[in-house]
Amino acid sequence: MIGKETFHKISVVFLYLFFVLSPFSISLCQIFAGASLFFLFLDFTFQKKIPHWEPDFIFWILLYLSFLITPVLLFEDTDWKRTILKSEFGDVWMGFLLLHHSRLTKLEKKRLKRAVEIGALFLIGSGLLSLLSPYRLAPFVMDGFQYLEGKRLPHQLANFLGISLYLPIGFQSTHLTYGGLLALYLPSLMEKTFRILKMVRRLSRYRIQISFLLSFSFLGLVLLFLNQSRSIWFGLLFGLFLLTLQKKVSIKKYLPWLVFSIVGIVLLFFILYQNNWLFQRAIDDLFAKRSLENQRIWIHKMNFAILKDSFLLGIGSGNYPGAFILQAIPLVRDLPELYYDLSITPKSHAHFDFLHFWILGGILGGSSFLIFIFLKTKSILQVSNQAFFYIGFFAILFAGSFQCYLLDDEVLLPFLGILCLLPKSKRKREEREEGTTKKNRILVYSLLLFWILFSSMGALYLTNTPAKDLFVHRVRTETNFPDKLGQSSLNATSGVVVPVGTREMYFKISGCLDHEINFDNTAKIRTTPIQLKIHWEKNPLGELPDTLVLETRKRESFDQDKEYRVQAERIVKTETFLNPRKLELVQVNPKEHLGSGIEFIDFGFRFFWKGERPVLPIIEISGNCN
Repeated sequence: MIGKETFHKISVVFLYLFFVLSPFSISLCQIFAGASLFFLFLDFTFQKKIPHWEPDFIFWILLYLSFLITPVLLFEDTDWKRTILKSEFGDVWMGFLLLHHSRLTKLEKKRLKRAVEIGALFLIGSGLLSLLSPYRLAPFVMDGFQYLEGKRLPHQLANFLGISLYLPIGFQSTHLTYGGLLALYLPSLMEKTFRILKMVRRLSRYRIQISFLLSFSFLGLVLLFLNQSRSIWFGLLFGLFLLTLQKKVSIKKYLPWLVFSIVGIVLLFFILYQNNWLFQRAIDDLFAKRSLENQRIWIHKMNFAILKDSFLLGIGSGNYPGAFILQAIPLVRDLPELYYDLSITPKSHAHFDFLHFWILGGILGGSSFLIFIFLKTKSILQVSNQAFFYIGFFAILFAGSFQCYLLDDEVLLPFLGILCLLPKSKRKREEREEGTTKKNRILVYSLLLFWILFSSMGALYLTNTPAKDLFVHRVRTETNFPDKLGQSSLNATSGVVVPVGTREMYFKISGCLDHEINFDNTAKIRTTPIQLKIHWEKNPLGELPDTLVLETRKRESFDQDKEYRVQAERIVKTETFLNPRKLELVQVNPKEHLGSGIEFIDFGFRFFWKGERPVLPIIEISGNCN
């Protein structure tokens, strides 16, 4: 016989499994979340109750409904199957997880918090496995615990005591998703660690437990650091800063520890920056005008171009890729070299949560998102003694100004699920007695709004960068690491001095595609030759190379992130040049050495010196190799 609470209890069980197993698989995450909602609605039906629609739930659903305004206005031209099921609106069902908030009891929420803690342990465990694994865990497991040739391998971080360490991403497909999950799950473990630390002096039986929690909390922080999700790093610091505003903190009391921590972090950053190329690239990308891995300036150019035309009602769910391409076509027409970068860019989102919601839903979408943030922030600040558990909420909001974390199902589902564990709203009288003061709450709200508007203005400012500066020919070593000296020789104003006594140097320069192509036409073989110039003229800084062995190389042009495998390269021609002491033009006919598809024509340079003061010649190459 089905009891009064049977369906509710089953729903809670599935919610428990959802929190525990989400770190392993997005499919499990969706299945258990969906099953939990199914039994939640069965419970409401069985008890003949109407779900309690809290304001935050209403505005979250309103956010998604705003995505349908333009499709409804263009009703006859809309592909409704795609719009409802295969676009951003298709994630609307996840918002119904918020209905659990008012249905769960205090005891059930406490038990579900334990599930989050267990999930955090699993997340850290999978991160440690990926740190030591030479293969990406998800495809490795899916392929029957074997590596299939051509599958993309993880980035190697370093070699420590003879052990290779790799970028930790757990079972996730990207380091950003893993970083987002750490931001949501790790605070639960740390919050429990802090809570038990207060009791450990009085009760010795907690010492083993605290040692275990401290160890895993520390490992979680190490993984977060090695994961290199910079937006999450700063997001957690931002959240911590917001939470400190609700308490009176004695700066004098914590100043020595604060100074010690800052000095230690700066020293660690310096050591890693000097000795690890991947970490060095992660920091350099924050300040580089021409970032090789983090170039989103032209994305924001198109974001604001779309907003300019559709800021009031938005473009509608599922229409961002099409709008992106419409803005990209004239850009590629003027600068053909941008086609490849734009073609491999994920065109499903705007790389900015707030902007994406505004682009899709117009003023209604943007305002609904801001009101939702306000309501949830208010709820978190009302439980000041438990607020650290929910610090991931602020981290994701902050990081969402650099990536669309709330469009990633693997992050969005736990994000909404954890918000369900907030205590029920306090009465006004209790609010005055507990939690933050009204003044402090207003300050937190203001800072959140300021960050969103400030980061939006920052994105707008980036669009002032000239289009011609949005492309760079990448220079790599023979083992495909970035080559600073080789990079600095491209279009330089003078020769580049290399270390004294260098006799030989090799690097590869990424060239251009052997086809002409745009988003609105089919590819055709390029008619103009791909060319570059080598300045062999006498250089006062030192001695230019005596000999150059020049390789003409072909490289595949598929999206490596999408295919999870690396682009194959081959040498199709080798030539030897003696220093002619004058400008030399190198040309390659795109019709020669054609492969099965569109390929890059790259160049490999191997220079030889006899003198003691070697200098690299200037290598002149235009964006489209004209």
